[in-house]
Amino acid sequence: MVLRILTVAVKSELDVLVSRQRARQVTALCGFNAHDQVRIATVVSELARNIYNYANSGKIEFAVSKATTAQDLVIRVEDEGPGIDNLDAILEGRYQSKTGMGLGIIGARRLMDHVDITTAKNVGTTLLLKRALPADAPILTATMVGSLGAQLGTLQDNVALAEVRHQNLELLDAMAALKLQQEELQAVTQQLRATNDTVVALNAELQEKAAELQKADVRKDEFLAILAHELRNPLAATGLAASVLEATPVSAERAAQLGQIVSRQIGHMSRLVEDLLDVSRVTRGLVAIDKQAVDMRTITKTAVEQLGPAIKAKSHQLVLSLPDEVCLVSGDATRLIQVGTNLIGNAARYTPDGGQISVALLTADDTVTFQVMDNGQGIDPDLLPRLFDLYVQAERSSEGRIGGLGIGLTLVKSIVELHGGTVTAMSNGKGLGSTFAVTYPRLNT
Repeated sequence: MVLRILTVAVKSELDVLVSRQRARQVTALCGFNAHDQVRIATVVSELARNIYNYANSGKIEFAVSKATTAQDLVIRVEDEGPGIDNLDAILEGRYQSKTGMGLGIIGARRLMDHVDITTAKNVGTTLLLKRALPADAPILTATMVGSLGAQLGTLQDNVALAEVRHQNLELLDAMAALKLQQEELQAVTQQLRATNDTVVALNAELQEKAAELQKADVRKDEFLAILAHELRNPLAATGLAASVLEATPVSAERAAQLGQIVSRQIGHMSRLVEDLLDVSRVTRGLVAIDKQAVDMRTITKTAVEQLGPAIKAKSHQLVLSLPDEVCLVSGDATRLIQVGTNLIGNAARYTPDGGQISVALLTADDTVTFQVMDNGQGIDPDLLPRLFDLYVQAERSSEGRIGGLGIGLTLVKSIVELHGGTVTAMSNGKGLGSTFAVTYPRLNT
């Protein structure tokens, strides 16, 4: 007889993560230490993954044995899948599929006190796992078990899991926007080809436009390749950290280190997704600008402060020049800071260690100009006319693989134009540095 605590249905990849979270919560409430919580949660998540991969659906039930002395945590794992044909080979360690089949069962036998397995072809598989509760844990009665279930019901979802789900939704939204642009581009290409066949008089013009579209398509492909590359690295690091946590016992210190890795990679993916969403929103006119009178000196100082760590990390010499007079413009402070950090961040990224970056505000009667100069790698003259176009940045950033999606300048131009301003770029060529200048209409006091 057992006292049931909780049942988790496994029908999706998310349920695998939920089963791990619930296993950790149940073991904590049953008195297991942090090390055992991780070990048991790892066993449960691996068995849940087997359900998802091989049986599509099943359930995991958590309970404690009904006893008046020593009690066991009882975990029942059930599915109605195809069964396990080679169970003996798995138990003897002679078989493991490419997707990891067998690791969960072997781990369960190693980490649990008792494992009973029943399986039949096209009927399903049931695993009954038992682990003795810690010696100092109180004897759990039916009333106490019911209280445990109530506590689990009120616990919040794992913050990291909620964040991953949130980022996945945003990434899907961004990719949908990119797909829509690709479909629109293909439709225009087909239309131009049809016109080229029927209007001979416009043949030369249409050929030129078709060539430009082909170049844009190539740049788009390069951009998507860079996006895939930038996402693959943090996903790989996150996956590796998760694999280590799931496959091997780790110390609390090591678990904390792996958690920091996952947090950093989620932050990196979050920034990538935010860049994509910002470009998508701005180019579709979905960004609302809350204009107020702001002093560009404050905007500039804030942007410089935010990029301080990046500048310090590369030992750059930063020269900041601000006028004594107030430099008021009508704008959204958050977006104006975003423009500043993008331009200063680019200067830091493309300037070698120990280089010089100059940030200045220049005033005239009717304008305020935010200027960033560096002595970095410079810009190819052929690239300057297209520097702020969408996808073109992917071509530039791929040369040195410095990192990032390279869509910051497209976003800068869009934000600046929403403020009635202009942005320009100047460079004498590769290796000769570059200068970016953003000019806004000035508010007269």
